[in-house]
Amino acid sequence: MKKKIITMSICLLIVAGIGVVLANNKAKIDAAARPVKEKRSVPVKVTVAKEDSFNTSFTINGSTVPAKEVKVASEVQGKLVGLYIENGDQVRAGQVIATLDASVYSVQLASIDASIAKARLDLARYVKLIEMGGATPMQAESVQLQINSLVAEKKQVLEQIDHMQIRAPFSGKIENVSVELGSFVTFGTVLGQLIDNSSLKINVYLSEREAFKVKLNQPVTISSAVLVQPKTGRISMISDKADASGKFLTEVSFLNNDKEKLKAGIIADVHFNAEESETGLSVPVAALVGSAKDAKVYVADGNKVSLRNIRTGVVTATKVQVTEGLRAGEQVVVSGQLNLENGTEISINK
Repeated sequence: MKKKIITMSICLLIVAGIGVVLANNKAKIDAAARPVKEKRSVPVKVTVAKEDSFNTSFTINGSTVPAKEVKVASEVQGKLVGLYIENGDQVRAGQVIATLDASVYSVQLASIDASIAKARLDLARYVKLIEMGGATPMQAESVQLQINSLVAEKKQVLEQIDHMQIRAPFSGKIENVSVELGSFVTFGTVLGQLIDNSSLKINVYLSEREAFKVKLNQPVTISSAVLVQPKTGRISMISDKADASGKFLTEVSFLNNDKEKLKAGIIADVHFNAEESETGLSVPVAALVGSAKDAKVYVADGNKVSLRNIRTGVVTATKVQVTEGLRAGEQVVVSGQLNLENGTEISINK
């Protein structure tokens, strides 16, 4: 009996020992599965926000458009019996570029002329008869009214005949001819396009801040990849109403009749020179996180950073004016932002 008790005690001790070993092994496995994250600081470069001056000149690009451009269309209907233009032709203002069949109106005009001649003979006879007492003044007045009516009718027919000749409204170059000789055209049928490239316009869209810095007739500098020398233009129009995006349409006009000519539809840069400069808090463009409209910067506070919203003013190629959200002397991160988030520990590289 005593041996049996000793044997059972030994077995219990062995089982307990095995349990302790297994528990220790499980604890080690769990600890290995949940490694403690080692906190490491992110190396960054910083700079100090400081007061600076800003050149308020700015450059905006746009595309060139002709100062004059129309679609030449027929004002009446008829058969096209004369077409005197081809693509690329230069025409003068008032030059006949097409003729419609006016034979019907010519017959009407001949008939009216004959009626006017007869009425004038009748009027002359009535005048003589009135002198002899053989007619009344009322009869002569009636014939005169007939003559006046025929003259008015003749004027209308002559206007119709004139409309059968389609003329260039201004001097320029013909493009996109869309009819053939013998075609039947109606009111509004487009014969081609007339473009005057002797002067061009560039439409640009200015922000509220930019629109209030420029003035009508202010000179601007125009440059393009196809120009050897920049051109000088002037602001010919500034819209008084912003569009849906808050931009103000501004037209820049310039002469295009020198040796180096631009074509319509070319992208060009318009540089607006400002006479005055502004001062304000400045940070490098490299410090910005996001766009200038929704700008943020990482501000170094001890060994951590905080992501802060800022409001920007003048933006140049290298620096940004900060109007709200930052104080002079605060340090902002200019390199290493990709590895940062709000509250990240940092180490500053000198």
